[in-house]
Order: sequence, then C-alpha cells, then structure tokens
Amino acid sequence: MQKFVAELSSAVDKAAFEKSWQVDTLSSAKPKVEFSFDGRRVSAAIESDSSNQWPSANFHQTFSAVIRRLDRACNVRWL
Repeated sequence: MQKFVAELSSAVDKAAFEKSWQVDTLSSAKPKVEFSFDGRRVSAAIESDSSNQWPSANFHQTFSAVIRRLDRACNVRWL
C-alpha cells in the first residue's frame, strides 16, 4: 500500500473530483485509489504491492491535473 497526502489551496468538491479521477484513470491499468477528504487536505491510499507501485511523480502529475481541471487556480502542496 502506498499513501500520499496533499494540501490544496482551496477545497474541491469530492464527487466532482472522483468523477474526473475515474475519467483520467479508467483507460489505464492503474491500481485502485481510495481518497479521503478533510477540508483542503486530501489523503490517497493506493492498493499496490512492491511489484505494481505507482511512481510518486506520475501519481502527483495525474492528481494535480485532475485538481487543475476542477479549479485552475488551486495549488497542490504534497506533505
């Protein structure tokens, strides 16, 4: 299991985020991700083992693209 935590400069709608996330990751063979929203803080738990880990730079890029599609002015800070 991999875990990532991001802090956003503004809150985003969880349902809109998850819908957009599915559009970005549906066509690829990416591991399943569970998101937890707490205000502007988003935690991601990726179901992966050592043989199929999602490279952090690629995950950050995909996550940030989804956030920017929902709110172009929103910044992402990784914790």
